[in-house]
Amino acid sequence: MNNTMYHLFFRRVNGSIRRYLPALLLVAAISSCQKSGFTYNNIVDNNQNTDNVLSDTLSIQMKTIRQDSMPTSGSEVMLAGKRVDPLFGTSTVQSFFQIAQPTSVDIPLNGSKYDSMVLIMHQNGYVSGDTTQEQELQVYRVTSTIQTATNFYYLYNSSNFSTESTPIGNFKGVIRPGIDKIITAHMSDQLGNQLFTMVRDKSGDVTTSPTWLAFFKGLNVRGGPNSKTVNGFTANDTSLVMRLYYHINEQITTVRYVDFKMQASNLQFNQVKTVRTGTLLAPFDGTVKTIPTASTGNQGFCQPITGIATRIDIPYIKNLVYLGQFFKIMKVYMTLKPVVGTYVNDRLPPRVALCELDQNNNVTDTLTYGQLTIDNQFNVNTNYTFDITNYVIKQQTVSDFYSRGLLLTPSATDGRTTLDRLVIGDQQNIQNRAKIQLYYLLYK
Repeated sequence: MNNTMYHLFFRRVNGSIRRYLPALLLVAAISSCQKSGFTYNNIVDNNQNTDNVLSDTLSIQMKTIRQDSMPTSGSEVMLAGKRVDPLFGTSTVQSFFQIAQPTSVDIPLNGSKYDSMVLIMHQNGYVSGDTTQEQELQVYRVTSTIQTATNFYYLYNSSNFSTESTPIGNFKGVIRPGIDKIITAHMSDQLGNQLFTMVRDKSGDVTTSPTWLAFFKGLNVRGGPNSKTVNGFTANDTSLVMRLYYHINEQITTVRYVDFKMQASNLQFNQVKTVRTGTLLAPFDGTVKTIPTASTGNQGFCQPITGIATRIDIPYIKNLVYLGQFFKIMKVYMTLKPVVGTYVNDRLPPRVALCELDQNNNVTDTLTYGQLTIDNQFNVNTNYTFDITNYVIKQQTVSDFYSRGLLLTPSATDGRTTLDRLVIGDQQNIQNRAKIQLYYLLYK
């Protein structure tokens, strides 16, 4: 008998076998009118008044869904680069943001000279891909106004703004997470000299915000042709800065600089484009929005920033009324296992949420977060466990209109600021089987 059952229910051991015979006959009678999607087993305890029962055969339906868009603005995280993933496809990630005009600065007309200009980027420690490979990042000047659409508060992974066709900045080199704190992209000297002259001469284009944004609408950072990883950077007015260096010819030459800082963090966002050719998710490159796990090797896929998530339905919840005339659900746990071999070079999402989902795959509420257990010894029992007791109790009595499925997804923060992904087994996946454990009291 499962030891867990002893922790969940009080076991009475006094009395003879005759005390148990009526309860066993009752269960047999109930089983004779059993409904599809649910079976009964593992009698944990009973007495003259109640049976404490565990069932782990409640049916689950699972499918991978493609969502239209994911809000990525206002996260204070800049992502840039490219990642080739054999399971999820090739993702190209780039960031758009505005740059503010510098604060008032007095540069003498005579004896001052432009030196150089760089874009300073502070790593946030996140990387997806092979960190030993050389990374290439390019900086482009945005040519259209970065703004949200009418009646919208966010910019999305699908949002886009036009840029110049030629990069004005470039970085090449190996980026070591946790070691290389600051990455600098060298910017166009032609643009740098132009900006230096405008600041020195106090041009109207740099003295007020509206005229500045009309002249310089923003920057776009993306992976270059040889980019092989996606790197994360902190995006705020102290960590993402375009710095212009100049010097003044005095008795002792003084090197100085002017900062053009990132502004309007609510308008900074990450765009993500994914090509899934050659993967199990390739139908999503067309008009398909739902793929049952039976068509993807009994696996569900989750990667919110590319619009991929897993929907879980428990279709026979309403059949629980056939357990008996009087019964009470005590606890319901759902255990989901990441598919072994799918996270060798990728971290498992540390927090995974279950959200309520309507029939049109719109999220209506966040229910709970899963508890991650890692099997470091054998790597076969790594899993996420969710307490879905309240969800099951509620879904027993709601009308079909208010019936809700479950959306499995990394947390909202990780989902829109990383390429974290998760592949889980469904109920037919032999090695990584999804399971629901239902504990209930059956009153006689």
